[in-house]
Amino acid sequence: MSKVKTDGKMLNATNKLKNEMGRHYLAIEQAYREGKPTAWATAGTPVELLYAMDVQPMLPENSATVSAALSKSQNFIELAEDEGFSYDLCSYFKTNVGAVLSNAEMNVGGTRKPTFMLSSDVICDTHVNWFQVQAERLNVPHFTIDVPHVVSNTTNRQRDYFKKYIAEQLWELLDFITELTGTEYNPEKGYKIALNSYELGKIWQDIYELRKNIPCPVSTRDTFGGLFPLFTMPGLKSPIRLYKKMYEEAKERVDNGIGALKQEDFRLAFMGIPFWYNLRFFSNLEKWNAIIVFETYVYAFSKFANPNITKEIVINYPIETMAELALSFWYIYDLKTRFEKLKETVKDWKIDGIIMHDNLSCRPNACGMYDLKRKLMEESDIPSLVITSDMNDPRKMNETQVLNQIESFMEILRKRKKR
Repeated sequence: MSKVKTDGKMLNATNKLKNEMGRHYLAIEQAYREGKPTAWATAGTPVELLYAMDVQPMLPENSATVSAALSKSQNFIELAEDEGFSYDLCSYFKTNVGAVLSNAEMNVGGTRKPTFMLSSDVICDTHVNWFQVQAERLNVPHFTIDVPHVVSNTTNRQRDYFKKYIAEQLWELLDFITELTGTEYNPEKGYKIALNSYELGKIWQDIYELRKNIPCPVSTRDTFGGLFPLFTMPGLKSPIRLYKKMYEEAKERVDNGIGALKQEDFRLAFMGIPFWYNLRFFSNLEKWNAIIVFETYVYAFSKFANPNITKEIVINYPIETMAELALSFWYIYDLKTRFEKLKETVKDWKIDGIIMHDNLSCRPNACGMYDLKRKLMEESDIPSLVITSDMNDPRKMNETQVLNQIESFMEILRKRKKR
């Protein structure tokens, strides 16, 4: 059992996140006022290249989480289902469809008509289908990036071919944007934006390194909200300043023995996308003196976790770096790699157990989860719990059932501690 001096709760710096969100939305409005090109982009696409080409990005997935947080997503989802979209489809997709149908404002998760759309199947093939549907509905061009998956028997020669294949598509993307907008790619600007993105990701990883400390200085109150700039603003300077303040405040907590939880008895990892309509749910863990110290989903978007990618490589070869990152993304890890990564994480962050979110509308998140749980428990004796819910559709969450599951899981962890 670890006792700390006080209850740190949310970092003060995290409250500045609203300012970053405000900057992003103002930039979108300014782009429309000035006739500047805009683009929808899916998670996992190289948003940095949009900034390098003077295109203002908009991420409908992020907008969908805003809808959920404001209790608007269910209405949008039901509007999409009235249009014939299946109950089982991605709830981000349906939130976006409903928001567009109802001409929702940005402050409740609406996303305006873009100049073009950019998607990739690096995370999910639904991303491509989603943007195909919306590009046709809104009558805008659509560019998609095909990313092969690296599996356990992929050879180095195949991997090198995959990287070249992706890099070639990125160069084609730049040509596509030039044809649409008339803007030529400026290598010097591209280097600066790539470097900013690298710095942003590395500071985020540094914050996670601080979470290895007992007590943990940072909770999900900071990380789930703090994820926003990694999605929407990689390559810009302002989120770097925010993350530095978060790091400094977290480091001060570490130096003074202050944790985000008043009493820390159990350290957990959370695998999967959170339920954005019910983030307060995670505060229930505090009744068991438990804290989530690592979220695979949030950490994955720091991007630059691949040790082979150095600052020099990012500066000198930004396009090739983006291709390499696409092959290094958590969501395209095979079962073996996920297992090894989680084992390493459990050891480094001194984790007592893993909670896995079997996300009903996200196949890449849920695929192989029960196999992974069984492998972790049988081969490494790592306690793991699978809970079932949805990232954006509140109809699919049974809070009482999930709480009962977690309570039983925490009792198992408590008994293990007493051994």
